[in-house]
Amino acid sequence: MVLSAVDYGRIIDPASPLYDYADLLYSLSSMSRPSTNRPWSEGEARLILEKLGASRLDPDGQELYDKAWSLVDEDLRFSNGKGFSFNAGADFSFEMYTHSNPEDFYLESGWARGYSRRKPLMHYYLEFNASDFFYTTFDANYQFGRASQFDSYTGYIGSERDCNGYVGSYQLASSAHYVSSSWFFRERLMTNFFTDTHDFSFIWPKRAILSFGGKNWNFSFSRDRLKIGDGRIGNLLVDDYSDFNDYSRLSVFVDGFKYDWILMYFNTLTSSSEEAGAEGRMMMIHTLEFRPWDWAAFKISENVMYRYSVLDLQFLNPAFIYHNLNNRGMFNALAYLEAEVQLFKGLELYGQYALDQARAPHEGFGQADSSGFVAGLEYSCQALDGFIQSYAELVSTTPLLYRRDKVDFIKVTRYYHQDPNNTSLYSGHMPVFEYIGFQFGGDTRALKVGAEYTRSGLGKLGAYGLLLDHGAMNMYMSHNTGGDNNAEANYPGQTPTGDVITRALNLGAKLNLDMEALFSWPGVSLECEFDWIGAWQYEKAAKRYFDLKVDRQLSLSLSARL
Repeated sequence: MVLSAVDYGRIIDPASPLYDYADLLYSLSSMSRPSTNRPWSEGEARLILEKLGASRLDPDGQELYDKAWSLVDEDLRFSNGKGFSFNAGADFSFEMYTHSNPEDFYLESGWARGYSRRKPLMHYYLEFNASDFFYTTFDANYQFGRASQFDSYTGYIGSERDCNGYVGSYQLASSAHYVSSSWFFRERLMTNFFTDTHDFSFIWPKRAILSFGGKNWNFSFSRDRLKIGDGRIGNLLVDDYSDFNDYSRLSVFVDGFKYDWILMYFNTLTSSSEEAGAEGRMMMIHTLEFRPWDWAAFKISENVMYRYSVLDLQFLNPAFIYHNLNNRGMFNALAYLEAEVQLFKGLELYGQYALDQARAPHEGFGQADSSGFVAGLEYSCQALDGFIQSYAELVSTTPLLYRRDKVDFIKVTRYYHQDPNNTSLYSGHMPVFEYIGFQFGGDTRALKVGAEYTRSGLGKLGAYGLLLDHGAMNMYMSHNTGGDNNAEANYPGQTPTGDVITRALNLGAKLNLDMEALFSWPGVSLECEFDWIGAWQYEKAAKRYFDLKVDRQLSLSLSARL
C-alpha cells in the first residue's frame, strides 16, 4: 500500500497528453490556457486542475477532466509502505518511414518528422520517490544515433557552411564535420529496427531528472524537453522541436502568479575529439507570469545568454536587468512578452514577441533591429462525441533574430559516431547547430492553419497546412556585411531578404489511435503521419518560381508499454 498517492516533486513527462487535455478544458471553461512554461511538476498540475474544477463541464468535458486527473494521480507501482515508491517499465515502438524523393530530400531538415520526434525501438525507465516532495527518474534507449556510419560527411572548414571559421558565434575546430547526406533520412524505406550497434545512440540517458517540490514550488536538475510558449509553428524563447536540454529550474506558483528561474547549460565544443572546452555558456531565463482574470494571462521575461571562461556568480542574479551592450563579449539579452486572452468560450487569441536588439539612446546605426512575433487564434468546441480545435497562426522574424557577434542564441550539441570500416572516412563527435527558440530562425514569414479532433479513449486526428517564406539569411551566413562573425551584426534588409527566396508548403495529416480497447495489452497505440512537402525558389525581380522539389512522406508507428 502506498503511504501517499501524492508526489508534488514529480515532473510530468512533456509527451503526456495531460497538457493538451488541460489546454482544451480551460478553453471550454472560458479560461485562458494554463501556464505555457512546460513541463509542469505534479504540484503545479494539481493546482491547475483544482482551479479548473468540474462544475463548469458537461458530461463529455467531465470524462476528459477525469482522464486528466488520472494522469496526475498515477502512482508508482511498487512501494515499501513507508513513503518510498518506485516504478520500472519499458516502451517498445516499431516505426517505418518512407518517402518518394530521396534525390532531393536526403537530410533531416527535409523531413516533417525529424530525429527528435522519432521513437526509439526500446525505451526503459526507472522512477523513484520518497515521501511527497522528492522524485527522480532516468531512462535508457535503444535507438539510432543522429549520425550513422553510412552517412556522408563534409568538413565545415572550406564548405558552404563555413563563415571564416565560424557558425554564428561558435568557432569551428578543424575536425568539425556535418552530415551532407543522411542514410537514415535519405533511404526510400527505413525502420527504427537495427542490429549493428555501431549505429547506436550513445546519449544515455535521454531524460534524467532530480526534483524536489511542494504544493506551490519546485526545484529540479533536469535533462528534459523544455518549452515556453503556445505556438503551433514554434516558440520564440525556448522550443522543444530539438533534442533534450540540460537545465536547473526553480518554479514558484500560486493561483494567479508564477515565477520561473531557469539556467540552461550548453556544450561549446565543435571538435570530433574529447578535450575539455575553454569556455562555457549558459542561458538564464526568468519569467513572471500573471493571471489577473481567469480569461487573461500574460508573461514578461528577460533572458540572458552568458559566455564565460571563469564562472562569476554575481551574474546569476535573476532580478538584475542586463543589457547586451554593457559587455557584448560576455552577454546578450533577449526580452520576451507573451499573452493569452479568452475572447469568449472556446475562442482564444494569443501572441508572443521577442526583442534581441533595438536602437537605444546614444547608440549608432551599426546594428540592425532584431525581433520576432507569433500571433494566433484558436477555437475549441464539442462535436461528434469529442472535441474539435481549429487554429490559424502567423509568425514573422527579422533577418538577424538570434544573431549577434560574440554571443548569440544558437546552441551546439555533439553526437558521437563510430565508423569501423571507414565507410564515411569520418569518426568521432559531430556538432549539430540549432536555434534555442524558433526552429526556422530569422528572415522567416510563416502561416499555419489546421484542425484537430480529439475523442477521449479513442485518440486524435489532425490536419494542417503550413506556408513558409525564408529569405537569404540563415545560420551559416555571416551576420556582418564584411563576412566577419566577430564584427557587428549589420546585415541589411527586411524579411524576406535576398534576390531569391525559398517558399515551402507542407500539407499534413496525423492520426493517433488508442488501441487498448482492441487489445488486452495496456498502452498499445498506433500513430500515422502523412506529409506532402513542396519547395520552390522565387526570384523577386522576375516574379517567377523555379527549381520545384516535392516529397511525399509517410511515417507509421506501433507502440506498446509494459
